[in-house]
Amino acid sequence: MPRKLLTTLLTVTLAAGLAACGSVKDDSGTSSAPSSGDAKAGSSSAFPVTIKHKFGSTKITEEPQRIVVIGDGGTDDVDALYALGVTPVAVSKDAFAADGVHPWLKDRVDTKKTKLLDTMNGVDFEEVAALQPDLILATSDFTLEKNYQKLSAVAPTIGYETAWGKQTWQEHVQVVAKAVGREKQAEKAIKDTEDSIAEVRSQHPGLKGKTYSLSIGNTPAKIFTIASEEDFAAKLMSEVGLGLTPSVKNIKTVSGSPTGELSFEQLDKLDADLVVIAFTTPQLKKAFESSALVKNMSAVKEDRYVVTDVATISQLRSPSVLGIPWALDNLETGFAKLDK
Repeated sequence: MPRKLLTTLLTVTLAAGLAACGSVKDDSGTSSAPSSGDAKAGSSSAFPVTIKHKFGSTKITEEPQRIVVIGDGGTDDVDALYALGVTPVAVSKDAFAADGVHPWLKDRVDTKKTKLLDTMNGVDFEEVAALQPDLILATSDFTLEKNYQKLSAVAPTIGYETAWGKQTWQEHVQVVAKAVGREKQAEKAIKDTEDSIAEVRSQHPGLKGKTYSLSIGNTPAKIFTIASEEDFAAKLMSEVGLGLTPSVKNIKTVSGSPTGELSFEQLDKLDADLVVIAFTTPQLKKAFESSALVKNMSAVKEDRYVVTDVATISQLRSPSVLGIPWALDNLETGFAKLDK
């Protein structure tokens, strides 16, 4: 997905280069590790199946029972598994959450059944092998270029289709569903999330034709913001009726990504019908809000300025089947302001 690039920006900039993986000691042993999902719910007639991706073709001969998810660039694979009723034996943890679980998955991830892997600084291949996976999902691992051969030596591994960050959230669900034999369930999972988007649009008719800016403050004297309608967040916001404010569309972007970069002398460009921003520290928030350019924004003066959290911005940039409803719900207060 171009996604999830304030996710490249959000995650990568925040994490100083999200590599995929780290090393964590497995004290649970391999024999007692849980298996993935309910084997009876899948379709055995769906196998064998071959899935093509950037690194070749992966053949899955029977329904996977022990699935490991690797990747810090998004939660597409994890979301898809849980949406399809499959429990993985291990997933990359959320390095920014105290409990290691992404906020929209807290009611689904049972750490007694699913091990959280610290993959921020590199994959511990021995740890992955000790889990005895029969399938590794890594379509959101942006370091897969260097990890694929070692991962695929452990178990059949599925990577992104053409390049990291290019697949839509629907495509991610479909790939995972094919890999686990649950393509029928995928149709419902996708429809449920698409319906939740349509519901926001229906509940907030005031969004139609209005503009927004979506940004993050994670470094002094600089703001990163969505600057292209091609960004996954922009596409998602357009589905609820909002359009990117024109003033950010021609600003300097980061390495050709949809992420724009503004100095504090340019903050007035963020003004829109709805201004949404997240900060990584209270100090950065204070510095931003102290700017005269910010104080003079019509959105600030008319109470259409919304501060959210980094997880919400990241999810909008890298939308996933279970995270989308959560992120949109977090923007409910802002959406309601445009109904007045």
